[in-house]
Amino acid sequence: MTADDYFAIQRLINIYFVHVDGADFDAAGSLFDRADMIYTATGRHIHQDGAAVAALMRSFVKLHGPDERPLTRHHSGNLTIEPDGDARASARCSAIIFQAAPGFPLQPIAEASYCDRFAKDGDAWHFTRREMEMTLTGDLSQHLLREA
Repeated sequence: MTADDYFAIQRLINIYFVHVDGADFDAAGSLFDRADMIYTATGRHIHQDGAAVAALMRSFVKLHGPDERPLTRHHSGNLTIEPDGDARASARCSAIIFQAAPGFPLQPIAEASYCDRFAKDGDAWHFTRREMEMTLTGDLSQHLLREA
């Protein structure tokens, strides 16, 4: 694995958070067009269907204001990327999710842990699997319409 490979995987992980915070659920979902998405809390498993991932996000993330944004910021950390040959890798990271909404001061609302797998086709890396688990939660009243 080269440094470019490492940074490409890191970018995939972080661009997901950028898309979610920006309420671009189609872009976030498209990252999983060739991947399995597993929500460990509910056991929900979406098999290689980015549109279904996007639809699920729309069904449970509460949007605010005229811009219809979740008003969240995901800050990821504890990233470890492990190569598995030249064209496969796995990664783990966590994210603290902050939110500020009208009448809801800035605060951490959750911590999530991610276990990911990746494959490389030609020069491009893509997700092949993501397991997402919310391990710590605070006040999710302004973030969730319902459980994922």
